[in-house]
Amino acid sequence: MISFRLLDTGCISAAENMALDQIILEETAEGASPPTMRFLQFEPAAALVGYHQDVDLEIRESYCRENGIDVNRRITGGGGILFQESSLGWEIFAPLGAPPFRGSYEEILHSVCGAAAAGISRFGVQAAFRPRNDIEIDGRKISGTGGAMISGAFMFQGTFLVKNEVELFLKALRVPVEKLKKREIESLMDRICFLEDILHRDVTIDEIKLNLTLEFSERFGISFETGGLMEKERDRLAEELAYYQSSDWVAGRNRKSPGGDPLRSITQTKGGSIRVHLWPAPGGRSIRRALIVGDFFTTPARMIHDLEAALVGAPFDQESLWTHTKHFLECYDGAVLGVSSDQLTETIVSAADRVVLKDSFSAAESNELFLVNLRPVDLTTLTPKWLLLPYCSKNLGCDFREIEGCDMCGQCEIGHFCELAIMHNMVPITIQSFEHLMETLVNLCANHEEIFIGSCCEAFYAKHQAEMESVAARGVLVCLDSTTCYDLGKGSQAYKGNFDNKTELNVPLIEKTLRLLNEN
Repeated sequence: MISFRLLDTGCISAAENMALDQIILEETAEGASPPTMRFLQFEPAAALVGYHQDVDLEIRESYCRENGIDVNRRITGGGGILFQESSLGWEIFAPLGAPPFRGSYEEILHSVCGAAAAGISRFGVQAAFRPRNDIEIDGRKISGTGGAMISGAFMFQGTFLVKNEVELFLKALRVPVEKLKKREIESLMDRICFLEDILHRDVTIDEIKLNLTLEFSERFGISFETGGLMEKERDRLAEELAYYQSSDWVAGRNRKSPGGDPLRSITQTKGGSIRVHLWPAPGGRSIRRALIVGDFFTTPARMIHDLEAALVGAPFDQESLWTHTKHFLECYDGAVLGVSSDQLTETIVSAADRVVLKDSFSAAESNELFLVNLRPVDLTTLTPKWLLLPYCSKNLGCDFREIEGCDMCGQCEIGHFCELAIMHNMVPITIQSFEHLMETLVNLCANHEEIFIGSCCEAFYAKHQAEMESVAARGVLVCLDSTTCYDLGKGSQAYKGNFDNKTELNVPLIEKTLRLLNEN
């Protein structure tokens, strides 16, 4: 049997929990702290972003501030989570090569998540690991997991949802709502579950701890000895806590930066979303600063920092930047899990490609243009034929709100743009649902030399990017200029054409895009 410290740090703040994650991992790597299983809870509740994420994009910060919810950043990758006070976190710290951290990252992931799932199954339910990083009961998520490695030591962590407080998830986080797809789920409650709802009884935290320690002990030959923090761990926590409470840590990956707007791109992959921000150096020929954020996992954690540093000074032209980035990724001993080097390189190059639009659009404007099966340079040569307008920009009382078409009464932006489209010999179409959009792209816009112009929010584009790009239709989507269905937690209704709010189009940018593309 291998001896592990069983450490229960109780209910503490998000900053204390994040600091202890880093401290215990580093001390384990140094051999100063023993292999450890830690149970953790949060007081107050905490909205946590993954290590590579932008807080502004993932968390509804105003709601969290108003309701006493901490906002902080994990040292592990992945997406945003809400850690309720009723939830339980578990963590394993040990050197690589020691149980349970033997084999590749994928092997560790399956092994440790399998043990955690089996621990929950001891309650008489059927829990199972579902890649990329979830533990589920009957297809519904009850635990998210993730890991971080440093200097030969590894930390793997997970959470368990115990009491049903789903309203907090919808109001505190942006990510869960934006990830919903009709074919997967109709609401957040169809995607996640809570242990007490499954068991139809109250569950104590001690019951969960017992089941998990029994399972880890039996599976990996671990004997647990209850212990507290080491003296050095306590000293470091006192010294370093202020940093984990600071904006330098919490907002350290946010996209805001002095020196003008960056050029941006976004890509959805099996490994998560990737958002690239590139700031041009004076003259616009090379990269002054790079920032890459998203809900992906990397090994080692600092890989993205090293890639960002390697991009500084790199040329903006497509061929040279592709070669420069691919060379770094091929030589670097690390990976973005579930993301190929070509996908990551393409996302970086796509951001840099927008520099060709600088004579027509500002950087801020170009970032509001989502390109479907196009490169920015194509916008100077192709002619738009269809103008696709979202039904949710029609007035709520409009007779055409729930049906295709517009009588151009002048009471909303839709009529204005229908008139502009006709003036430019384009075909205006009001899109009534996601299925209607895909039918239009497949049956009308595909396999033509002409392109479409449309409008949607960034969350919609990010979620449906792959589906739209799978169709042989090309076009440009202008980002909406208002609160969207995703911001309001109504993505499922909007998908079916039942969104009950009015969104505002970015009128100046759509007008500018129409004018410039029709001048080609």
